[in-house]
Amino acid sequence: MAGPERIEWRRSFPSRALVSLAWYVLSAALAVGLVRGFFADEPDVLPSGANNPLADLPMWTVALAAVGATPFVLAVVRRPRVGANHFALTLRPGWVRTLVLPWSRVAQVALMDVGGERYLLVRLRAGLDRTGTNPGWLDQNVVRELSKTPSKRARGFDVAVRLRDFTGTSDGRLAALAAFAPDQVLIANHLPL
Repeated sequence: MAGPERIEWRRSFPSRALVSLAWYVLSAALAVGLVRGFFADEPDVLPSGANNPLADLPMWTVALAAVGATPFVLAVVRRPRVGANHFALTLRPGWVRTLVLPWSRVAQVALMDVGGERYLLVRLRAGLDRTGTNPGWLDQNVVRELSKTPSKRARGFDVAVRLRDFTGTSDGRLAALAAFAPDQVLIANHLPL
């Protein structure tokens, strides 16, 4: 069989993640500015001779804002990923970790439009085969968002990835995955024509 050893979908520009980061930076700067405005003039030592905890509040607010920026920065740096080879489907639905799902565990791969947005959905087989990475709570963030929509078409899927995070046509991307999927994996395109 001729062809590539593996494929990986090209990612689009991270505009959504950058907008979220910009809003966080703006909100954090506003909060830090307010705290500094209220507590910058506090004396380090109270008249009783004890340390004034309010004098340290601006420093702790800056530290908390820096720690809070971590998920937003990671969302820009570690973007969603979809790849495949003849052994496994590789997904990174968010910024946390990359899932390696062997094709023997994958029951269905589908493209679906839910609430005006397009998704790649993966359903895993229930069974004793536990090779690969099991999707955790953070990996299922997109699936949880889909479960809150009025449409219940995405029920029963284990992992989802937003298609807007990738470039190219939906049909071309699905065909590239189907070239690596074994025959027992159901490949479905439920997108409107």
